[in-house]
Amino acid sequence: MSSKRNIYARSGLFAKAILFLAIGIVTAMEAFGLGGFKAGSFTLMNVLAKQEYGKAILILWATGLLGYLYWRVYETFEDNEGYGTSIIGIGQRIGFCFGGLVYGFLAFKAIQVAFFSDGIDWITNSKFQDLLHTRLAQIAVVGVGLGMLGATLNEFYISISGIFKKTIEYDKIPVAYQKWVVACGRIGYAVRGVTVGIAALLLMDTAYTNQDISSANKEAAFSFMQYAFGSFILGMIAIGFIIYSFYVFIEVRYRRIDMAQNKTR
Repeated sequence: MSSKRNIYARSGLFAKAILFLAIGIVTAMEAFGLGGFKAGSFTLMNVLAKQEYGKAILILWATGLLGYLYWRVYETFEDNEGYGTSIIGIGQRIGFCFGGLVYGFLAFKAIQVAFFSDGIDWITNSKFQDLLHTRLAQIAVVGVGLGMLGATLNEFYISISGIFKKTIEYDKIPVAYQKWVVACGRIGYAVRGVTVGIAALLLMDTAYTNQDISSANKEAAFSFMQYAFGSFILGMIAIGFIIYSFYVFIEVRYRRIDMAQNKTR
Protein backbone atom coordinates (compact mmCIF):
# COMPACT_ATOMS: atom_id res chain seq x y z
CA MET A 1 0.00 0.00 0.00
CA SER A 2 2.82 2.40 0.89
CA SER A 3 4.43 1.81 -2.53
CA LYS A 4 1.21 2.94 -4.21
CA ARG A 5 1.19 6.10 -2.11
CA ASN A 6 4.84 6.72 -3.02
CA ILE A 7 4.05 6.33 -6.71
CA TYR A 8 1.13 8.75 -6.40
CA ALA A 9 3.39 11.27 -4.64
CA ARG A 10 5.95 10.96 -7.45
CA SER A 11 3.19 11.55 -9.99
CA GLY A 12 2.61 14.84 -8.20
CA LEU A 13 6.26 15.79 -8.66
CA PHE A 14 5.96 14.86 -12.34
CA ALA A 15 2.91 17.13 -12.73
CA LYS A 16 4.82 19.94 -10.97
CA ALA A 17 7.77 19.51 -13.33
CA ILE A 18 5.48 19.67 -16.37
CA LEU A 19 4.02 22.95 -15.06
CA PHE A 20 7.40 24.66 -14.68
CA LEU A 21 8.63 23.29 -18.00
CA ALA A 22 5.59 24.62 -19.86
CA ILE A 23 5.79 28.04 -18.18
CA GLY A 24 9.48 28.28 -18.95
CA ILE A 25 9.20 27.28 -22.60
CA VAL A 26 6.35 29.57 -23.63
CA THR A 27 7.76 32.54 -21.65
CA ALA A 28 11.23 32.05 -23.16
CA MET A 29 9.66 31.98 -26.62
CA GLU A 30 7.96 35.30 -25.85
CA ALA A 31 11.17 36.84 -24.52
CA PHE A 32 13.24 35.85 -27.55
CA GLY A 33 10.61 36.76 -30.15
CA LEU A 34 9.73 33.20 -31.10
CA GLY A 35 6.02 33.44 -30.43
CA GLY A 36 4.76 32.19 -27.10
CA PHE A 37 3.47 34.38 -24.28
CA LYS A 38 4.23 35.32 -20.69
CA ALA A 39 2.60 32.42 -18.91
CA GLY A 40 1.18 31.95 -15.47
CA SER A 41 -0.54 28.79 -14.28
CA PHE A 42 -4.06 30.11 -14.98
CA THR A 43 -3.14 31.37 -18.44
CA LEU A 44 -1.75 27.96 -19.35
CA MET A 45 -4.94 26.30 -18.14
CA ASN A 46 -7.15 28.50 -20.30
CA VAL A 47 -4.97 28.03 -23.39
CA LEU A 48 -4.77 24.28 -22.90
CA ALA A 49 -8.53 23.96 -22.35
CA LYS A 50 -9.12 25.33 -25.87
CA GLN A 51 -6.92 22.69 -27.52
CA GLU A 52 -8.00 19.28 -28.77
CA TYR A 53 -7.89 16.86 -25.83
CA GLY A 54 -6.82 19.84 -23.70
CA LYS A 55 -9.52 19.33 -21.09
CA ALA A 56 -8.63 15.67 -20.71
CA ILE A 57 -4.98 16.64 -20.24
CA LEU A 58 -6.01 19.22 -17.62
CA ILE A 59 -7.91 16.59 -15.65
CA LEU A 60 -4.98 14.17 -15.84
CA TRP A 61 -2.56 16.92 -14.76
CA ALA A 62 -4.84 17.92 -11.88
CA THR A 63 -4.97 14.29 -10.72
CA GLY A 64 -1.18 14.31 -10.54
CA LEU A 65 -1.11 17.58 -8.59
CA LEU A 66 -3.52 16.10 -6.07
CA GLY A 67 -0.87 13.46 -5.47
CA TYR A 68 1.55 16.24 -4.58
CA LEU A 69 -1.03 17.73 -2.20
CA TYR A 70 -1.57 14.33 -0.58
CA TRP A 71 2.16 13.78 -0.08
CA ARG A 72 2.81 17.23 1.41
CA VAL A 73 -0.12 17.07 3.82
CA TYR A 74 0.90 13.53 4.81
CA GLU A 75 4.45 14.79 5.53
CA THR A 76 3.07 17.62 7.62
CA PHE A 77 1.25 15.36 10.06
CA GLU A 78 3.31 12.15 9.95
CA ASP A 79 6.72 13.89 9.98
CA ASN A 80 8.38 10.96 8.21
CA GLU A 81 11.43 13.11 7.53
CA GLY A 82 11.93 13.73 11.24
CA TYR A 83 11.70 17.52 11.50
CA GLY A 84 10.27 17.18 15.00
CA THR A 85 8.28 19.63 17.10
CA SER A 86 10.80 22.43 17.53
CA ILE A 87 9.81 25.86 16.26
CA ILE A 88 11.97 25.42 13.17
CA GLY A 89 10.66 21.89 12.61
CA ILE A 90 7.04 22.93 12.93
CA GLY A 91 7.74 25.84 10.58
CA GLN A 92 9.14 23.45 8.01
CA ARG A 93 6.14 21.16 8.30
CA ILE A 94 3.70 24.07 7.96
CA GLY A 95 5.64 25.09 4.86
CA PHE A 96 5.12 21.60 3.42
CA CYS A 97 1.39 21.90 4.03
CA PHE A 98 1.17 25.38 2.51
CA GLY A 99 3.10 24.25 -0.57
CA GLY A 100 0.78 21.28 -0.97
CA LEU A 101 -2.29 23.48 -0.63
CA VAL A 102 -1.00 25.83 -3.33
CA TYR A 103 -0.71 22.99 -5.83
CA GLY A 104 -3.97 21.52 -4.57
CA PHE A 105 -5.62 24.85 -5.41
CA LEU A 106 -4.09 24.69 -8.89
CA ALA A 107 -5.50 21.19 -9.29
CA PHE A 108 -8.95 22.43 -8.25
CA LYS A 109 -8.75 25.32 -10.72
CA ALA A 110 -7.59 23.01 -13.52
CA ILE A 111 -10.64 20.80 -12.98
CA GLN A 112 -12.86 23.87 -12.83
CA VAL A 113 -11.43 25.26 -16.08
CA ALA A 114 -11.85 21.86 -17.74
CA PHE A 115 -15.57 21.80 -16.97
CA PHE A 116 -16.42 25.53 -16.84
CA SER A 117 -14.97 27.97 -19.35
CA ASP A 118 -15.15 30.87 -16.86
CA GLY A 119 -13.47 28.88 -14.10
CA ILE A 120 -11.24 31.71 -12.83
CA ASP A 121 -13.36 34.78 -13.60
CA TRP A 122 -14.32 35.12 -9.93
CA ILE A 123 -10.81 36.44 -9.23
CA THR A 124 -11.49 39.57 -11.27
CA ASN A 125 -15.12 39.87 -10.18
CA SER A 126 -15.80 43.46 -9.06
CA LYS A 127 -17.49 42.41 -5.80
CA PHE A 128 -14.53 40.19 -4.96
CA GLN A 129 -12.13 43.05 -5.69
CA ASP A 130 -14.18 45.42 -3.50
CA LEU A 131 -13.96 42.90 -0.68
CA LEU A 132 -10.18 42.78 -1.06
CA HIS A 133 -9.97 46.53 -0.51
CA THR A 134 -11.61 46.47 2.90
CA ARG A 135 -9.29 47.23 5.83
CA LEU A 136 -9.26 43.66 7.14
CA ALA A 137 -8.61 42.22 3.70
CA GLN A 138 -5.78 44.71 3.12
CA ILE A 139 -4.08 43.54 6.30
CA ALA A 140 -4.55 39.92 5.24
CA VAL A 141 -3.14 40.59 1.76
CA VAL A 142 -0.09 42.35 3.21
CA GLY A 143 0.34 39.45 5.64
CA VAL A 144 0.32 36.97 2.75
CA GLY A 145 2.78 39.19 0.88
CA LEU A 146 5.14 39.23 3.85
CA GLY A 147 4.83 35.46 4.08
CA MET A 148 5.79 35.24 0.40
CA LEU A 149 8.82 37.44 1.05
CA GLY A 150 9.79 35.02 3.81
CA ALA A 151 9.41 32.20 1.30
CA THR A 152 11.64 34.18 -1.07
CA LEU A 153 14.42 34.29 1.50
CA ASN A 154 13.97 30.57 2.08
CA GLU A 155 14.28 29.86 -1.65
CA PHE A 156 17.57 31.79 -1.75
CA TYR A 157 18.79 29.97 1.36
CA ILE A 158 18.00 26.60 -0.23
CA SER A 159 19.78 27.66 -3.41
CA ILE A 160 22.93 29.00 -1.73
CA SER A 161 23.27 26.29 0.94
CA GLY A 162 22.49 23.38 -1.38
CA ILE A 163 20.44 21.85 1.43
CA PHE A 164 18.08 20.38 -1.16
CA LYS A 165 20.65 17.61 -1.70
CA LYS A 166 19.48 16.09 1.58
CA THR A 167 16.01 15.53 0.17
CA ILE A 168 17.17 13.37 -2.73
CA GLU A 169 19.05 10.08 -2.88
CA TYR A 170 22.13 11.95 -4.02
CA ASP A 171 24.52 8.99 -3.76
CA LYS A 172 22.38 6.97 -6.17
CA ILE A 173 22.76 9.57 -8.92
CA PRO A 174 25.59 8.68 -11.33
CA VAL A 175 28.71 10.61 -10.29
CA ALA A 176 29.07 12.20 -13.73
CA TYR A 177 25.69 13.88 -13.33
CA GLN A 178 25.78 14.89 -9.66
CA LYS A 179 27.29 18.34 -10.23
CA TRP A 180 24.70 19.06 -12.92
CA VAL A 181 21.88 18.06 -10.59
CA VAL A 182 23.21 20.44 -7.94
CA ALA A 183 23.58 23.22 -10.51
CA CYS A 184 20.00 22.73 -11.71
CA GLY A 185 18.76 22.86 -8.12
CA ARG A 186 20.70 26.02 -7.25
CA ILE A 187 19.60 27.86 -10.39
CA GLY A 188 16.01 26.68 -10.09
CA TYR A 189 15.52 27.70 -6.46
CA ALA A 190 17.21 31.07 -7.06
CA VAL A 191 14.92 31.82 -10.02
CA ARG A 192 11.90 30.77 -7.97
CA GLY A 193 13.04 33.17 -5.26
CA VAL A 194 13.27 36.09 -7.68
CA THR A 195 9.81 35.39 -9.13
CA VAL A 196 8.09 34.85 -5.77
CA GLY A 197 9.70 38.01 -4.38
CA ILE A 198 8.45 40.18 -7.22
CA ALA A 199 4.99 38.60 -7.03
CA ALA A 200 4.93 39.32 -3.28
CA LEU A 201 5.65 43.01 -3.83
CA LEU A 202 3.00 43.20 -6.55
CA LEU A 203 0.52 41.48 -4.24
CA MET A 204 1.11 43.96 -1.41
CA ASP A 205 0.74 46.78 -3.94
CA THR A 206 -2.78 45.57 -4.80
CA ALA A 207 -3.86 46.11 -1.18
CA TYR A 208 -3.56 49.89 -1.49
CA THR A 209 -4.05 50.57 -5.19
CA ASN A 210 -6.75 49.97 -7.78
CA GLN A 211 -4.84 46.98 -9.17
CA ASP A 212 -6.73 43.71 -8.90
CA ILE A 213 -5.22 40.67 -7.24
CA SER A 214 -4.84 38.84 -10.55
CA SER A 215 -1.95 41.23 -11.30
CA ALA A 216 0.11 39.55 -8.56
CA ASN A 217 1.15 36.27 -10.18
CA LYS A 218 3.96 34.78 -12.25
CA GLU A 219 2.63 36.35 -15.43
CA ALA A 220 2.62 39.82 -13.85
CA ALA A 221 6.07 39.22 -12.36
CA PHE A 222 7.35 38.29 -15.83
CA SER A 223 5.84 41.46 -17.29
CA PHE A 224 7.51 43.54 -14.58
CA MET A 225 10.88 41.90 -15.27
CA GLN A 226 10.56 42.57 -18.99
CA TYR A 227 9.59 46.20 -18.38
CA ALA A 228 12.27 46.87 -15.77
CA PHE A 229 15.17 44.76 -17.02
CA GLY A 230 14.42 43.90 -20.63
CA SER A 231 13.52 40.82 -22.63
CA PHE A 232 16.93 39.19 -22.25
CA ILE A 233 16.63 39.03 -18.45
CA LEU A 234 13.08 37.72 -18.79
CA GLY A 235 14.41 35.05 -21.12
CA MET A 236 17.09 34.06 -18.59
CA ILE A 237 14.46 33.76 -15.85
CA ALA A 238 12.31 31.62 -18.16
CA ILE A 239 15.28 29.38 -18.91
CA GLY A 240 15.77 29.15 -15.15
CA PHE A 241 12.23 27.77 -14.89
CA ILE A 242 13.09 25.16 -17.51
CA ILE A 243 16.24 24.24 -15.57
CA TYR A 244 14.19 23.94 -12.38
CA SER A 245 11.77 21.61 -14.16
CA PHE A 246 14.76 19.39 -15.02
CA TYR A 247 15.62 19.25 -11.32
CA VAL A 248 12.05 18.31 -10.40
CA PHE A 249 12.10 15.57 -13.05
CA ILE A 250 15.21 14.25 -11.27
CA GLU A 251 13.24 14.39 -8.01
CA VAL A 252 10.59 12.14 -9.57
CA ARG A 253 13.20 9.38 -9.61
CA TYR A 254 15.47 10.24 -6.69
CA ARG A 255 13.36 12.18 -4.14
CA ARG A 256 13.35 10.60 -0.69
CA ILE A 257 9.70 9.63 -0.23
CA ASP A 258 8.59 7.18 2.44
CA MET A 259 4.88 7.18 3.13
CA ALA A 260 4.90 3.87 5.01
CA GLN A 261 2.68 3.88 8.07
CA ASN A 262 3.96 3.11 11.57
CA LYS A 263 7.50 4.01 10.59
CA THR A 264 10.00 3.57 13.40
CA ARG A 265 12.14 6.64 13.93
